[in-house]
Amino acid sequence: MTENRPTDERAVDRREETVVTREPGYAATERVTRDVAAERRQSSFQFSRIVWTLVGILEILLGLRFMLKLIGANPDSGFSVFIYGITSIFVAPFTALVGTPTAGGSVFEFTTLIAMAVYALLAWVIVRVVLVALDRPSARTISRSVSERSPGDSMADSGSERTTHTTRRD
Repeated sequence: MTENRPTDERAVDRREETVVTREPGYAATERVTRDVAAERRQSSFQFSRIVWTLVGILEILLGLRFMLKLIGANPDSGFSVFIYGITSIFVAPFTALVGTPTAGGSVFEFTTLIAMAVYALLAWVIVRVVLVALDRPSARTISRSVSERSPGDSMADSGSERTTHTTRRD
């Protein structure tokens, strides 16, 4: 037989539940504290990983654009057309910001470097705001007590009892 005690709904970020299981010769009590804040932190961590992965891909593409322009790569080659096409939308807001020095076929594109810095800074601000908004310190604790009683061999022997208690913090 398993008996569930009601969840403590007073705490917003922590919910406790105690489950008692009783069978002949066996009793187990498990107290689970569910930490909603930790679950929220896990979601914000996942959001952070996604944002940084996307920004990392963008930074790599912009870095390739910068290098191709710097070494004077053929702008009509397939790879150059692909990289310039993908990154042009991200560099466009910074195009007229500063001059672009050229020498022999090489172009030192300051605007690409500025775009890289701005997008990295913007991603950092977004991730920090989300982490600060969702972060609340808490911890999850699970306590479990198990009592086992073995029946005795004779009428005089009442058997043995063993109790195990474990606590785990996540």
